[in-house]
Amino acid sequence: MLVDAGDGVVSQLLGAGIALETVHNIALTHMHWDHILGYPAFVWGSWNAGRLKLDVIGPLGTEAMHEQLVESYYREQAEWAIDLGFLRAGFDDITVRDVPVGWSREIAGCLVEAGPVYHPPMHALAFKFTYREHTLVVTGDTAKCDELIEFCRHADVVVIDACAAAPSPELAPERRRIIERLHEFHASPQDCIDIAAQAGVGKVVLTHHLPGATHNFDVSNYAGAVLIGNDMDVIAI
Repeated sequence: MLVDAGDGVVSQLLGAGIALETVHNIALTHMHWDHILGYPAFVWGSWNAGRLKLDVIGPLGTEAMHEQLVESYYREQAEWAIDLGFLRAGFDDITVRDVPVGWSREIAGCLVEAGPVYHPPMHALAFKFTYREHTLVVTGDTAKCDELIEFCRHADVVVIDACAAAPSPELAPERRRIIERLHEFHASPQDCIDIAAQAGVGKVVLTHHLPGATHNFDVSNYAGAVLIGNDMDVIAI
């Protein structure tokens, strides 16, 4: 399951040793540009690599995004590629669905659930994956909210947006003001620790880092592990 498809997702998957054609499921947390710019590249690249089916879920707007960025723009080129010999199934057999909070489905023995976040004004979701009694939550972008705390309760690992870190005092005032405003829509590192503590999470992974931001937080109220997520990290659950 690929969660979000930002710019560079194809090269990152290949760099991680994951064959594009083996990814048959995508969960998109929301439609902001930094989470979907690589989506058309993945659809096309994985099809050319041999993928024959794809199931895509996301919040309201996911179906419209696929129609605009893939179907509408690339259909003519896809038909040309099909005429060359590429199998039609890989481009036509893509199921894209808008799903609400509360949606769930079992995929290959893993229970996938869509949960609430707070990221106005965008429709957005978190996703929970439960497999063999272990649970992972990927929040996507969110500010701290009670609904997310409940959704994360007793998860083994939560990968969470910590974008609203305090800006470096060395940044230009205009840049500092922008980063400070982000706290209206994103969690701070301390928010993430507090969410994990209140939800009884075993391990929290901070992501969505901005240049010029510092990760200051107090873990005195949290007994679990805190990781600063980096590209290509492999985290045991």
